[in-house]
Amino acid sequence: MPALSDKPPRRHDLIGPIGLLLILAILAGGYFLFPWLLSVISYQDCIASGRITGC
Repeated sequence: MPALSDKPPRRHDLIGPIGLLLILAILAGGYFLFPWLLSVISYQDCIASGRITGC
């Protein structure tokens, strides 16, 4: 009968670090894309309101 210490070492669970990296990537993407999205929306609002100049 093999001893308990003869088992191979347990693999580390990667779900936690992968989930953390995914959440950080989503937050960073939102941080960098928000100003661009805001400018696109405000430009469309400016055109929709009929102001051609000064947009």
